[in-house]
Amino acid sequence: MAIVSLDDLSQFAGEILQKIKPNRTRAFLVFLSGNLGSGKTTFMQAFARELGVGETVQSPTFVLMKKYSLEEEKKGVALTPRLLKATPFFSSLIHIDAYRLENGAEFSALKPEEFLSNPKNIVCIEWAENIHETLPKPDLVLRFSSEGMKEGGREIKIQA
Repeated sequence: MAIVSLDDLSQFAGEILQKIKPNRTRAFLVFLSGNLGSGKTTFMQAFARELGVGETVQSPTFVLMKKYSLEEEKKGVALTPRLLKATPFFSSLIHIDAYRLENGAEFSALKPEEFLSNPKNIVCIEWAENIHETLPKPDLVLRFSSEGMKEGGREIKIQA
């Protein structure tokens, strides 16, 4: 468990990046769980920055899925030690928001077999509990809570 302020979120995202190890058979899968406003999307913004994504990361609530090329981002970017460790293995960050999905059948429209089967992908799913029955076991689960925290503070529980 970690208690993280919004100011420290980039450092925390970098620490999470250290926990990511390639899966030889499928994408590295991260579930992000927590109430509305608990910091899931804000974490994803910091996490994407730590991976070198230069474009603006917004919640894919209405489009459901956004894909960011890590290959393109590595060109011309000074890689930090964290990036040097993680990025040789991964070529894409896929951010999914399943908040509006009611079941796995709706999720299947995204053709998850295509991106989940690629070991070069990091797939982060907000509200994965809505579609968990259609997903493989996650490699990492982050549970966010802002209840009882000071302004901008978050409690994040990590399950590997």
